[in-house]
Amino acid sequence: MTGAPYIILASGGTGGHMMPAEAVADKLISAGYDISLLTDKRGDAIGNVFQEIDRLVLKTSSHMGGGIVQKIKSGFSLIASTMAVRKHFRKKRPTLVVGFGGYPSLPAVLAARSMNIPYMLHEQNAVLGRVNRWMANKSQKVALSVQQTQQVPAGVETVVTGNPVRTLIANLANIAYAVPMGGGDIRVFVLGGSQGARILSDIVPNSLSKLDKEWTERLVVTHQARPEDLTRVREVYEAAGIRAEVKPYFDDVAGQLLKTQLVISRAGASTLAELTAMGRPAVLVPLAIAADDHQSANAAIVEEAGGAWVMNELNFTVENLSAHLLKLFDDMGDLRDASDQMRTLGRLDAADALAAEIIQLGDREGLAA
Repeated sequence: MTGAPYIILASGGTGGHMMPAEAVADKLISAGYDISLLTDKRGDAIGNVFQEIDRLVLKTSSHMGGGIVQKIKSGFSLIASTMAVRKHFRKKRPTLVVGFGGYPSLPAVLAARSMNIPYMLHEQNAVLGRVNRWMANKSQKVALSVQQTQQVPAGVETVVTGNPVRTLIANLANIAYAVPMGGGDIRVFVLGGSQGARILSDIVPNSLSKLDKEWTERLVVTHQARPEDLTRVREVYEAAGIRAEVKPYFDDVAGQLLKTQLVISRAGASTLAELTAMGRPAVLVPLAIAADDHQSANAAIVEEAGGAWVMNELNFTVENLSAHLLKLFDDMGDLRDASDQMRTLGRLDAADALAAEIIQLGDREGLAA
């Protein structure tokens, strides 16, 4: 074999799948490896290190939800996408395919399996995702983010690497948590994914507005909301005299986390990886409709460690959140302790560890080719 191994990174198009793939791509590119990305239109639209490398954008449609007609369309989509990937692989045969989960990664892994190309998988959540679960048995190895990952098939070789975070997050991780002192500002960051932002916009502004003036005057809120919710969320904060920046997207999440004392968010794997890396305490509201309830499993690990407080959607009410926040603000020591416990879960070496596993397999398979 001549040259560096050619490695395919196949990822679903959500940030939760793309962020660890991006972090690993950065490491592999720095090490001189030849890589390409396979994803869908959503992943193609995310601005990151992948903008500079070769990619194949698949026209996949999810098998999840919908009636019989949608399932038939999805089946044809999967067949067509797998054939497109096989054609791509025949032009330039990869040494190794790495699947990061999500439906768009399935055609890449199926094509690899059908062409006897070795592949490995990475799981971000505390429950093995469906695509990874289906493909695990024939994989060279499954890299896990947490030791407690559920639904891993028996006999599958696994390694715990952690969930890679972006380089900027890792670089800021060792900066100390600033406890609000005296009458200083209390900075709250509200984060919801595309599926989960609505309930946070319904509950959080109204909960903060119910607090006494001694607290509302100190609050500085950064709130990520869906475009259709921006106006009403801003109006609630303004009426309560709360300083707030409300936008549909923040491209400086690392900078926002650096100055944040409390995060209120969903419990997606990449969000938690960044919170644990930077030691930011959180109130977590797991997305109830998440596949296999994986966000609840993610959140339970963090809560058990003492880094967060979990409120399920049924208990996530204006009154309950207000009461909980008042208790936290009344004794800032709980926030400081939670920050310390969050850091115990952080894996700042996750990108390096996962890249090392990929390189080891890639080199081994390249020598065998």
